[in-house]
Amino acid sequence: MNLRNLKFRIVPLLLFPLFLILIGKILILKNFSSLVENYEEERMKIVQSFFYFLGLAIFFFCNGFSDFVSKKLFLNKKNIDEKINSYYNYTFIMLSFLNLISVSGFIGFLICGNFAWLTTFSIINFLSLFSYFPTEKRFKSKVETFSSE
Repeated sequence: MNLRNLKFRIVPLLLFPLFLILIGKILILKNFSSLVENYEEERMKIVQSFFYFLGLAIFFFCNGFSDFVSKKLFLNKKNIDEKINSYYNYTFIMLSFLNLISVSGFIGFLICGNFAWLTTFSIINFLSLFSYFPTEKRFKSKVETFSSE
C-alpha cells in the first residue's frame, strides 16, 4: 500500500462532517425542531454543556492525543512496512477522533434544534481534518519523531 491508497480510503472520513450538515439541513427542511421538548431544563443544559465542551476539548487537545497515539503506534517499528502500517492506523484514528467534534455538534442539534451549533462544529471538524491529511512530508516527520531506529 502507498499514501495514494490511503488518501482514497479516508475520503468518507473527510466527508463525514459535511454529511452531518446535510442530514441536519434535511431535518430542518422536514420541520424538525428538537428531540427534547424542554431543552432549557437544568438536566438538559448539563447534557448540552457536556457535548459542547466535549467537542471543544477534542479540538483543543487533539495535538496531545496525536502525540500519545503516535508514541504507541510508532514505537519500535523497524522496517518500512511496519512504519507505513502504523501511519495508516494513525491517520484513521486521528480522523475518526476529530469526527467526534461533528458528532457532539449533531447530538447537540438533536437536543435543541440549533442548526448553527451543528454547522459550526462540523466546519471546525472539517477544517481540522486537513491537519492530519496524509502526505509524504507528514509521514516522514512522524517516522522521524516517533520511531526508534
